[in-house]
Amino acid sequence: MIVGMNDAGFNNIFDIIETLAGAYIIYSGIRMRSTGILPSQLVGKDIDIYSSRDPKSFIKAMFPVYMVSGGLFLCLGAASLYMDNYSKAPLWMNLTITGILLLTCIVFAVLTRKNENKYLR
Repeated sequence: MIVGMNDAGFNNIFDIIETLAGAYIIYSGIRMRSTGILPSQLVGKDIDIYSSRDPKSFIKAMFPVYMVSGGLFLCLGAASLYMDNYSKAPLWMNLTITGILLLTCIVFAVLTRKNENKYLR
């Protein structure tokens, strides 16, 4: 453990990362839709974003996924940050938030891979 860092400090770090990740996913989705350029950080490293098969269809399929996933990360990360610092939430609420975030990660990864295979390879 880092000297001077308690469990609340680690929770705050993870909550901030979740919140910033949500904001970044939303930003990337909006930028992807407006420019037509795929975000290299959010697609597989084996994908050549400049010579993909059908990037417009990928963007159309993934934009809602980016918005919902990013929104969940942003809202739940901020809620968790608030609860860790300003209120005492019951354990079941923290576990529910963690479960939703984990499920969101899994669904995001599965849908990204599925649409990469369908439109970009």
